[in-house]
Amino acid sequence: MNDAQIVDKVLGGDTGAFELLILKYQSQVFYAAMNIVKNREFAEDISQDAFLKAYEKLDTLQDKSHFFPWLKRIAVNLALNHYDRGKRIVDMETEDSESSYFDRISGGDNPEDFLIKDELKKYVRMFVDALPERLRTVVMLREVEDMSYEEISDMLNIPLGTVRSRLFNARQIIKDRLVKQGLTDQVMSEAK
Repeated sequence: MNDAQIVDKVLGGDTGAFELLILKYQSQVFYAAMNIVKNREFAEDISQDAFLKAYEKLDTLQDKSHFFPWLKRIAVNLALNHYDRGKRIVDMETEDSESSYFDRISGGDNPEDFLIKDELKKYVRMFVDALPERLRTVVMLREVEDMSYEEISDMLNIPLGTVRSRLFNARQIIKDRLVKQGLTDQVMSEAK
């Protein structure tokens, strides 16, 4: 059974069929939340909330074949709201697992280069956190969720050009702040 058929069954009164969607997508929803909040317990709560909200609003889903993108958008929005409330706690076991954005900061083979790379990651993370919400959201979706520009455009319901300009502006702000801190601007050229 495909997603549209399962959604039809749920809307037709077979509430147990929703469990098929949960089983199919629970790990993907969890990891989408985990990539943003960086805390297992929070990600589990957000995942449960996302499925509950999706179940409650299932009758508003316009294209039943696009259940998962709709569900993921709900989960990402909940995670970003949680993140924005300032309750993000980095779980010690995931502290070293940085997003692709931070992994692209170059480092050398000697210990000094690794220390510099770690320091740059901390500054970049701090500067991303300080971005205005509209810029931070686009950066998080692109670099943490690894979404394409088109997916971000669809999710946020903004033109593709706006996605590109917001990413450009966010990267420029971070680059400028790194330069003001006396750090290398190599970070941003490699993070593009």
